[in-house]
Formats: sequence, structure tokens, C-alpha cells
Amino acid sequence: MRANMPSFGKRTPFTTEHFKGFLAAYGEDSHGGPPRVDEGEEGRFRCLTREALRARGDNLDLAWLRDENATRTEDLPEPDEIADMILERLTTAMTEIAALKAALGGGV
Repeated sequence: MRANMPSFGKRTPFTTEHFKGFLAAYGEDSHGGPPRVDEGEEGRFRCLTREALRARGDNLDLAWLRDENATRTEDLPEPDEIADMILERLTTAMTEIAALKAALGGGV
């Protein structure tokens, strides 16, 4: 899937509507008849020459759009810190659930 696209499933079906931008950039002729529209550095669709791909070492990982919702792994805390935060939140949640159960007369 492309960056910044919804998760598709029953609630968000994958429809032809999701291809509108692609068809506008590349046309409906699968054989490349109409000229392609390069949307530039900020656009979703780009035209790349064979020479440009060769200069990248034939690497087809062409991620120029950043996922706005993705967290950079370099910015994440260490795994043990994440585990400590999760444990703290779970402990707090269990304490609150026990208090709620007691308040409802269910005891602990």
C-alpha cells in the first residue's frame, strides 16, 4: 500500500475511486499511450527514467512520501523503557478496575 492510505476492509472497501489520482497521472491506457504527468517532489505519482533507477542501484524502494502517522523508530524509547511504561499503565488500570469492582459491591 502507498503511504497515507486508509486500511481497507469491510468498513473501508477498496474501490475504483482510490485509483482516480493514478488514472489522472498515468491515463487509462495500460500500454502507456498518453503522456504521463509527473506530480513532482511533493506529488504522489512520479515519472522515473530507466537511467534514474539505474543511478539508484536499481532499487525500487521509492519512498518519497512520508507516512504522516508513522513514528520514526529512531525516536522510540528503548524496549525496556516501553515495557516499563506498559507495565505501569496496566498496573494503574488493574488498580482502577479493582476500585470500581469494590464500589459496585463486588469486593476485590
